[in-house]
Amino acid sequence: MVRKWAKIVKGHLYGWKKDSSDSTRHKILDIAVKKDGYATIVRRLNQLRNVTKDRSTKSIAGKDMKYLKDKHNK
Repeated sequence: MVRKWAKIVKGHLYGWKKDSSDSTRHKILDIAVKKDGYATIVRRLNQLRNVTKDRSTKSIAGKDMKYLKDKHNK
């Protein structure tokens, strides 16, 4: 069985950067969810979290996924 990794395309998180403040990243993610939908954005964050070797990126992507889950799954 061949497993395919999703293609990570630059810009698919609409300017999300790990170095931005929490509020800035959350605003970017809220706009992205309106454009592409909750599930798509969470998948993209999850892909980024799984592929990166940078621990701080993993941590921040996970934190932002939790933010989206708490906000959109009430």
